[in-house]
Amino acid sequence: MTTADPLVGATLDRRYYVESRIAGGGMATVYVGHDLRLDRRLALKVMHFSLAQDPSFVRRFINEAHSVAKLSHPNVVQVYDQGNDQGHVYLAMEYVAGRTLRDMLNERGRLDSQQALQVMAPVLAALGAAHQAGMVHRDVKPENVLLTEDGRVKVADFGLARAVEDSQQGMTKTGTVMGTAAYLAPEQIERGTSDARSDVYAAGIMLYELLTGSQPHTGENPIAIAYQHVNSDVPRPSSVVPGTPPAVDELVTKATERDPRYRPSNAGQYLTSTLKVMPPGAGAAVGQTSPLAYDTAVPAPAGDSSGSDTLEVNLEGADFGGPEQRPWLGRYGRYAALAFGVVLLAVLLGFGWWMLFGRYENVPELAGLDEQAAEQRLSETGLELVVAGERAYSDQAEAGQIAESSPGAGEQILPGDTVTVTLSKGPQVIDMPDVVGEPVSEARTTLEETGLAEIEEQESVSYDEPPGTVLSSDPEPGADADRENAVTLEVSSGFEVPEVVGSPEDDARGTLEEAGLNVEVNEVSSDADEGEVVGQDPEAGVTAGPGDTVTIAVSSGAEKIEIPDVTGFKVKDAEKELKDRGFEVEVNESLLGGDRVQSFSPQGEAEEGETIELTVGPFVQPRDPDDGEQDDGDGDNDDEDD
Repeated sequence: MTTADPLVGATLDRRYYVESRIAGGGMATVYVGHDLRLDRRLALKVMHFSLAQDPSFVRRFINEAHSVAKLSHPNVVQVYDQGNDQGHVYLAMEYVAGRTLRDMLNERGRLDSQQALQVMAPVLAALGAAHQAGMVHRDVKPENVLLTEDGRVKVADFGLARAVEDSQQGMTKTGTVMGTAAYLAPEQIERGTSDARSDVYAAGIMLYELLTGSQPHTGENPIAIAYQHVNSDVPRPSSVVPGTPPAVDELVTKATERDPRYRPSNAGQYLTSTLKVMPPGAGAAVGQTSPLAYDTAVPAPAGDSSGSDTLEVNLEGADFGGPEQRPWLGRYGRYAALAFGVVLLAVLLGFGWWMLFGRYENVPELAGLDEQAAEQRLSETGLELVVAGERAYSDQAEAGQIAESSPGAGEQILPGDTVTVTLSKGPQVIDMPDVVGEPVSEARTTLEETGLAEIEEQESVSYDEPPGTVLSSDPEPGADADRENAVTLEVSSGFEVPEVVGSPEDDARGTLEEAGLNVEVNEVSSDADEGEVVGQDPEAGVTAGPGDTVTIAVSSGAEKIEIPDVTGFKVKDAEKELKDRGFEVEVNESLLGGDRVQSFSPQGEAEEGETIELTVGPFVQPRDPDDGEQDDGDGDNDDEDD
């Protein structure tokens, strides 16, 4: 690389010296480094500074590095350490001398069937180990497969694609997914989801590429390639390279089924199928370790004291009474001188032992103790206790107990020195509590009490559970839950009350009860037809849950008003009486004249606003004798008027 790089020549965390830059990518730059503490060569992957400013990204990046560090497999590039030095977030990784599978493909074009399977077997072994540990690679491609100079195969970048994807979750909502388009499974493109079967799909694409020298789907841009993954099957390699064995064709087509249900469920199953196709004995070495291409151990300098104090005792030429013999000493004098020399040697050796070892105290084992017990144990050896400000996860120590100490158990320090202990937060991975069916507020409390503090909610329509009830969780109940990762709760939003205004009462009842709602009916008079729903509470569109009650107002028809008997009334008095009751009046005058109501129609009851017709004449129609005396409504004596 000719461009100046400010990290070259620097030392990260006063331990990792950056020798040279060897590669760069969209997420990080890779350097050759030297571990000054363990005196070995390694690779340093340093995250781009812009990404290192995102705390969420850094946290997930580090969590994934922890997971990968626990994955010990000869075909996986090991992660030794991680750290953050002044904004430079880095991983210290195994240095693999060699080239990538992409480099070999560019050089050779393609491989024959057996060569391709010999490469795929260790790749699948590495992926299978990851899948068994609950990890998904998400970016399987030739660029991430390394070939050492002694012929071993190593898979790199486990879990790091997930760190990128999780830190940019919002991108999937706008149609962007993480990964290399040529190797993306259809479910990654359509739904933004991935699991072990997505890695199997990418491995099948890579096997096709090893066999044919080209990718099955190509296009002018990633979107065009992704479209083909979703809508087109991967062709058989034999259609491009005649003579490819049918069993090898089958390995490709099975792994690249567009529906993930029909693929091998993980890389371990795919490896089993691959080994059956390989000649006997060809896969025997899969997963075995072999010597490194380079001896990375540097011998310690001659005379190295390993950092210990040195006390040199030189007895050559020591004067144990002088070289000259004294006549008066005789034999007993010589014995005395010899004894004195022995005593002096013992004193010197004892002093040397005390300087080197005796004055030191061994740090006792503190892991698993509580703070008070640890302080008591240290005080017995004259050591002081200091509690670190931050706690750490531990699978061995319960929350509040001591997870680790520095210096560690068995190390030697001087009396009065301090031992810094880190208290445990409990295990990082726990069993997911079962909160399905609980109100979301109670579910949150339960999860937070177990240390799962990052909780996200997604609402879903439910006709079975009241609003605010947890329908499901991710992870599922009983599954592994990482306390550093978010837990997603699917919460019932209930459902919208259907519109029933304008429907007949029976139809309205059926619609509401089918949705799980209780129905109450109030009859009201209105202009609507009898039995028609003229109102509802709650209104349509309001959120409700199963068992809620909806009250509907059902029309009993318009209200009827009694029509007064105005026979014999003067016209003006009859009109007033009827209009006061809300009726309209129409007067039909007789050819004979007169101003008395002879008859009216209709009679009995009528709706408000209905027209009452009055027939007027000069005389009053005789009434039934049973009706008694006729009152004309004007207050006069009717006999006199007649």
